[in-house]
Amino acid sequence: MNANKINEQIEKLEQELAKLKAEATVPSKYELEYKDDSIFLVGYRDAPIRWNVGKEEDHLKAGRYRSTEKFANEHCKTQNEMMRLGALIEAVTIEMNMEDWVADWNNEDQVKYFVHYEHKDSEYHLDYWRTTKTIGTIHMPPEVAKRVCEILNNKEYELSGVNYGDRT
Repeated sequence: MNANKINEQIEKLEQELAKLKAEATVPSKYELEYKDDSIFLVGYRDAPIRWNVGKEEDHLKAGRYRSTEKFANEHCKTQNEMMRLGALIEAVTIEMNMEDWVADWNNEDQVKYFVHYEHKDSEYHLDYWRTTKTIGTIHMPPEVAKRVCEILNNKEYELSGVNYGDRT
């Protein structure tokens, strides 16, 4: 192969590489541009809190930024509830000696339970899936789910927890 053909091939590959790099850095239509003065970060210290901060690349990648106070408050409350629910599930799982249970999504015979709140009767109930994994849902064995619902319905434990409010 002569030098001209090799140089042409190298140039063609460099152009392809430049095109691929450009495509890789194009933001998704779902990525939001945030202004420094309107960013609210949902994060953790003792409990989920929110505060006004400038952009930090790691937090952007983790999806911690919210563009409005409304979304920051809503998502912070949800995170707090999920963290408290997770702690309760862990405590009940340990209490029942079921720490080894793992949801096996390849096993349709294994039923994966979860807890949901029914606004109609203002109570917590258990439900289940066999193969559908709901994003943001903590799955558990039925005995744990029954006990968690009992604790929540008896108000022995609240998911709302302490409101630490705004920390700017």
